Amino acid sequence: MPHSSLHPSIPRHRGHGIQKAALVLLGVCLVVLWWRGESPDHTLQWLTFHLASVQLGLLLKSCCSLAEELCHIHSRYQGSCWRAVRACVGCPIRCGGLLLLSYYFYFLPNMAELPLLWMIALLGLSQAVNILLSLQGLTPAEVSAICEKGNFNVAHGLAWSYYIGYLRLILPGLQARIQIYNERHNNMLQSTRSQRLYILFLDCGVPDDLSVADPNIRFLNELPQQSADRAGIKRRVYTNSVYEILEHGQRAGICVLEYATPLQTLFAMSQDGRAGFGREDRLEQAKLFCRTLEDILADAPESQNNCHLIVYQESAEGSTFSLSQEILRHLRQEGTEEITMGHMEPSMVHRPSSCSTSSLSREPMFLISDMEQPLPLRTDVF
Repeated sequence: MPHSSLHPSIPRHRGHGIQKAALVLLGVCLVVLWWRGESPDHTLQWLTFHLASVQLGLLLKSCCSLAEELCHIHSRYQGSCWRAVRACVGCPIRCGGLLLLSYYFYFLPNMAELPLLWMIALLGLSQAVNILLSLQGLTPAEVSAICEKGNFNVAHGLAWSYYIGYLRLILPGLQARIQIYNERHNNMLQSTRSQRLYILFLDCGVPDDLSVADPNIRFLNELPQQSADRAGIKRRVYTNSVYEILEHGQRAGICVLEYATPLQTLFAMSQDGRAGFGREDRLEQAKLFCRTLEDILADAPESQNNCHLIVYQESAEGSTFSLSQEILRHLRQEGTEEITMGHMEPSMVHRPSSCSTSSLSREPMFLISDMEQPLPLRTDVF
């Protein structure tokens, strides 16, 4: 499945498709060389020489990068030149091995006729042209893959900030706050499906009033406030809102509902030119935010049965999509799962037969007589 279980628009983690495609390309190239009748030794010799030349060219490119990094040696590398060299060149042993390999293949019989200085100058020229014209720049897919693999995305930081700075604080005490709310409001949130925090995710601007998104969503009240000392702020207050969901003008459901506030940050960044964050970037980061938060909550014990994510897309013009109906669908789906689990548990227990003709199937009963003396078991003594 190429997408997350939350919504078809949420992508899963990238797999190993690029490695599989490289294996296919390797097989095709080997077949072509075999069909042309090339000698394996000759092919291996030129292949290794080409790889050594490419790596030597990358080493020259690293030297150009080092020239820039040396200008930031104190702010980025704490004044250590060695750390700057490692950041640009990589492992020194690997670089030394590549230089020795390049030198070795230069002196092979078929390669000796190539002037060493000419070859190095040609490699340097090609790398200089690549840098100046950005001929070897990474594609958007490669940049996205690197950022996701290294957790460099804006979405990754927002998801962890949202979890650590908010959800991890309010979810452990959510059930107790709902219980207090029920005592004050006649068990309004009595059902298990209502005793969760429902978080909405949208790929566009997030409204501050849910009734703007759908008039069938009405604010009812607030849960009891929760306070905590955070980063020097004494008794910082956290609140959650209770909404009723209408269907055909009648109340069809009640739940604790809110949008994921970091989505507002992503939307504001896309509207501010200083952030350098376009609409496509916002859509991608919003999806990655949902996926990252899903992964975090999957391993968070405090989120079990306390939180439910609802992902939907902005409805197009002429669409019949209704946010209230989407929320009701999730509420009813969870209610169906609860009923199913509730029917499964009693079925595991053996029930006595209701047939009155079988005395063995009845539960044993103790009969106590009000006589002072016990009667004998035989009846012929009377």
